[in-house]
Parts: sequence; structure tokens; C-alpha cells
Amino acid sequence: MTEAEAVIRNERAPLYLSDWTDAFKSQNIQKTVSSVLYLFIAALAPAITFGSRFLDGTKGQFGVLEMIMSSAISGMLFSTFAGQPLSILGATGPFLAYTLVVFEMAEAADLEFMPFYFWVCMWCSLFTILVAVFDLCALMKHVTMFSEDIFAGLISLIFIIDGVTPLIRNFSDGQMSLTNAMFEALLFLYTFGLASYLSHFRRTPWLLRPIRNLMANFAVTIALLTASALAALYSSDTSLRMLTVDAEFAPALSLSDGSKRPWIVNPAGIDRPFPAWAIAYAIIPSIGFAVLGYLDQNLTSVIVNRPSNGLQKGPGYHLDLFVRGALTLPACAVLGLPLSVASTVPSITHVISLTTYEVKQLPQGETKVPSKVVEQRATNFLIHVLIGCALFLAPVLKFLPRSVLQGVFFYMGIASLTGNNLFDRLFLWMIWDSSKYPQYNYIQKLPIKRVHLYTFVQVICLAILYGLKAIKETSVVFPFFMASLAIIRKAMVYMFTAEELQLLDSAAEEEEDEVLAAPDLLNLDAKVQDTQDADKKEETSI
Repeated sequence: MTEAEAVIRNERAPLYLSDWTDAFKSQNIQKTVSSVLYLFIAALAPAITFGSRFLDGTKGQFGVLEMIMSSAISGMLFSTFAGQPLSILGATGPFLAYTLVVFEMAEAADLEFMPFYFWVCMWCSLFTILVAVFDLCALMKHVTMFSEDIFAGLISLIFIIDGVTPLIRNFSDGQMSLTNAMFEALLFLYTFGLASYLSHFRRTPWLLRPIRNLMANFAVTIALLTASALAALYSSDTSLRMLTVDAEFAPALSLSDGSKRPWIVNPAGIDRPFPAWAIAYAIIPSIGFAVLGYLDQNLTSVIVNRPSNGLQKGPGYHLDLFVRGALTLPACAVLGLPLSVASTVPSITHVISLTTYEVKQLPQGETKVPSKVVEQRATNFLIHVLIGCALFLAPVLKFLPRSVLQGVFFYMGIASLTGNNLFDRLFLWMIWDSSKYPQYNYIQKLPIKRVHLYTFVQVICLAILYGLKAIKETSVVFPFFMASLAIIRKAMVYMFTAEELQLLDSAAEEEEDEVLAAPDLLNLDAKVQDTQDADKKEETSI
């Protein structure tokens, strides 16, 4: 029996029924509803944003509608059959960059993109299935928190930078009036600020405890709706950038005769015959897609399944990859949709939104320990059902200002930095008085210069990764450098002793075991449910 079969038979199968029913237990229903509404917006916003970028980058081959469909279909399939249903599938920056590389390869070879993309996805599907069948996810044992924190930090930076860049561009390119640019900036700050404040509103003395909990659970939803209402009040005085979603339920690509392409992609060619040699040529980019999908999926799964998250039902790495290779990839290939993969920030946010944390006060600060996680499939499935329904809500979606969704992007990126050891150590650079350092395990046992050197190496790797992703000419090698992080970590034995690496590269687990103090550096709380033991302990979430 392979490891994948063992996961299916011994871990996930007996829990499959509870994976659906746990979400609707009386003590979990509020958390379920708030998580679905929050993550619906949090997952829809990237789908729309990435869809517009696909539309521009592929010259209209696919766009917003296709990206929303990809997220909805892939998410429903994955949440139903995968081994770790807390992972949220969607578009990512690396997959956007690599899809544009495939488009340029098709143009350079004078090939129709859609049939070429079909064969690239199908080859990638085959390679992904083989990886799962031969248990190659076991290679992830060589990936430590050194790589995990860099990857999670990269995705957080993408959300933060993508959230704030359009606002900066409003002031710098002169294409928008100063009044409109200022109003969009205010909506952005309002959305981010209100979501951040309400997410830890339960700590305030205002109102009754049930009301405080309710407002904290729906912090982002409240911020988004009220910001959109403010925009609507002043719509006659300003010209805001709103969402652009096609009202017609049809693919973005127009054929040579002016009609829209059919939803089912013809692998033999749409406007002209597709040459047989190009089927073999598609193997080249499919390898890069397979490597990127392997890393993106598994790194996100590793982060979701960290022991510090307190999950009890166990992971399903090989099953997750098999479902993606056997179901979601072929679906995207046949329909001509952008690929979806486990997306780190929404996945982390999903886990956080379903977690109840116990705050333990200690002499040098505080630490947050998960006391309960609502592990189930229903929230993931319902999130993507709502995303699919958004295909028919174009008139409503058009009232959402882009600046408000950018505020949600920015909030997600900032919130996901909490708990990232790289950024926890990076914040130490801003503390000049060593007596003020939080009492992390490695700070107690290592010279601070050694800690800073380790952090510096990670920062350099993070900068290289972001540069490779951002530069069009180098984006093709992005997945391979990401894979090399494990090799870089192993090479660090020449810079650090084994004891130093053990302390620095397993900081989260060490802190969890010893329950050491950790300051709330970002003070970002979100969506936590009150418990019956509220008089004895205060509960919050990051």
C-alpha cells in the first residue's frame, strides 16, 4: 500500500462524514458562517484581480470570468475529495507569471494559445498524478521552516504590494484627478483600518460580549460593505475605478469571425489546425508548471498543517496532489481556464478564521495557543459555491470599488505576516535595547548576531524570489529557484552549527512546546468565537 492509499484509507476516510457535519454543530455555526462570508470576499477579490491581469497578459485569451470559474470549479472539486480541505485553491502570482511565459512560447512558435495551453495542462496533469502515485511528496521532508517562511513571506509581500501599488500609481501617472486619487486612498485606508480594528473588537469594553464577538467575526465583511456604501454616496462627485466584469456569460476570447470561442477547447485547433509536433513541444513548459504546482501546493499544505496550528485530523499530501492532477487540472484544460492551486494567504486566513485561540499572559509578553479548530469541508465548498454564483452577480459586483478590494488584499497580507518567524526576527532589527527582546527560545540560547545573520540570509533569498517573479525575462526559472531553497538550507551547515540551525529552523515548534512569551507585534486579531469558559480566560485570534 502506498502512502497515498494509507492516507485515504486510514486517516481521511473514517472522518469524511464528520468533515461535513462538524461545520453545522451549534457551537460551530457562527464561525462557519463568518468564515464562509469572509473567505468568499477574500478569495473572490484575488480571482477578479488576477483575472484582469490574465486578460491583459494573454491579449484576451481568458480573463475575469474564466478565473472566477477556475476558482469555483477547482475549489469545489478539491474541497470534496482532497485530504486537507482547509487549503483554499485560487490563482497565485507565480502561476500568473508562468502562464504568461507559456503564452509567449505559443506566440513565438506561431501556435494557437488555447489548444497549446490544453496540451500543457494535460501533460502537467500526467506528471502531477505520477508524483502523487510514486509518493514523491515525501521529498518535502527536506523542506524546513527556512523555506516555508520565505515562501509564505513572498506571498504576503505579493498581496501587500499588489494592494498598495495601484493607489501609488494613481498619484504618480497623472491619469486620475487628485480628488479621485485621494478618495480611493481614503477608501483603502478605511477598509484596512476598520477591518483591523473590528477584528480585535472583542478586547474592548464596548457593547455586550455577544455583539463584540459578532462584529469581530464579520470584521472584513462589515468593512467592505460600509466602504462600498460610502463610495456609493459620493459616486456622483467622484469617478472611482470599479470592478469590470462581463455581463455576458461567455469566454473572453473572440474568434476570427467575431464570435466567442466555445467553452470546450478543441485540442486539434480552434481557428486553424494544431500541428502534432506542438503536442510534444508542450511537454517543456508543462514540466515547469508541474514543478511550480508541486511546490506551491505542498508548501501551502505544510504551512496549513504546521503543529502550531493545532489541527487534529491529519494531512493528506499525496491525496491533495492526486486530486489536483486527476480532477482540477483536466477541468481547467478542457474549459480553457487559468490554473488554480493552494493559495497560501487565503489558506492561512481560512485556518485562522476557524480557530479559537487562548491568550496566555507571560512576564515578557503573551503567546497565543490554538484551543480549537473547526476542521471540515463545508466552509471550503460553500466559499467556492458562492464564488461560482458571483458569475451571475455582475451588476452587483460592479458596485465594488477596486480600492476597497485592495484594502482587503492589504489586510490579508499584513495579517498573514503574524506568526511568520522570518518577520518576527526581522522586527528584532528595530529593537535597539536588547533587554526589550521577546523571550524567544533561540534568543535565550544564541548570540543575537547569529540570529540576525540567519535572518539576513532569508531576506536575501526572499528578495531574489520576488525579483525572479517580478522580472518577465527571469520568471521562467522562478519554480526552480524556489525548489533550490532546500539546497540552500542544507548548505547553511557551513555557516551555522547543527545546534544553531535546530533552534532557528524549528522556532515555532520549540515555542509551542515551552509556551514561551511572544509579543503581539502586529496586534491583528480576527474572527474568534466566544467560549463557555470566558470568565476564566480571554480568547482571541490573530
